[in-house]
Amino acid sequence: MITILDASAAVEIALGKEQAVIINKVLLNSEIVLAPDLFVSEITNVFWKYRTITGISDNQCTEGIEFCLNLVDDYVKTKDLWREVFSQSVVEKHSVYDVFYLVIARRNSAQLVTCDKKLKKLAVKLNIQTI
Repeated sequence: MITILDASAAVEIALGKEQAVIINKVLLNSEIVLAPDLFVSEITNVFWKYRTITGISDNQCTEGIEFCLNLVDDYVKTKDLWREVFSQSVVEKHSVYDVFYLVIARRNSAQLVTCDKKLKKLAVKLNIQTI
């Protein structure tokens, strides 16, 4: 199965949080793991926040970012999706950033792996399989 990985799930694995083992197993059993190219910015921002809030070292952040980026096999260009994403975001009244993941999942008949409850709820509404 094709899997779309969002930033929340990647960070869950990188930091060894509650769902890390389950998510990692899903990724290992996937044919391919995809993410929008904005994933890089999101992951980098998450680790910047962790650095700012918790004081973890720059080295730990860099390793965490690299780890997360290496979970993805291929990145999908957001430039090619913006019209569909914008339209769906307006209809659903939901963040454009999140909807990129949903559109990629829908276009690829893929499962979405996320720890974001709002995103998961919208995915279910749109008949997109979630983990």
